[in-house]
Amino acid sequence: MLSILLLLLIISLVVIAMMSIYSFYIGAPILFSPKKATMKSLQICQAKPNEKFYDLGAGTGRTMLIAYKKFGLNTYGFELSPALAFMAKYNLWINGVKNSTIYLKNFYNANLSDADIIFCFLTPKAMLRLKNKFEKELKTGTRIISYAFNIPDWTPEKIIINSYPGKIYYYLKK
Repeated sequence: MLSILLLLLIISLVVIAMMSIYSFYIGAPILFSPKKATMKSLQICQAKPNEKFYDLGAGTGRTMLIAYKKFGLNTYGFELSPALAFMAKYNLWINGVKNSTIYLKNFYNANLSDADIIFCFLTPKAMLRLKNKFEKELKTGTRIISYAFNIPDWTPEKIIINSYPGKIYYYLKK
């Protein structure tokens, strides 16, 4: 019995590791944006209560937590790592966050058309790939915050340079 449990644990860890490696490969490595950057980002885009906030690569859900608690947003996160998705769900639940959903899903395959605000802390490779998706899929007026990396060939409305590492790029879908 113990050997079966050990085998299941090993298989689970291998699956989690593979999902994490895949996340890195597609441009969504495990990175945590500073809380101050998240706050500043949502202030810049003038987030209003009940708007739809999408976090691409939600990690532990901490950006979603800030979006809900400080700005009253309905939050949706996309995460490929089962371990991180579980942690995000737990983090949101333990903090009393309602109106939130974590999808264990690749955000490249998600429909983002009803988003009001999109938050990204992804790699340049991912931002290049998302550029076409954003151009085709997002409605006019969608606000996009990219922490640390720009969207190639798009002109940001604002670029914020602060004391924490990384710039904040603010875009408005036209």
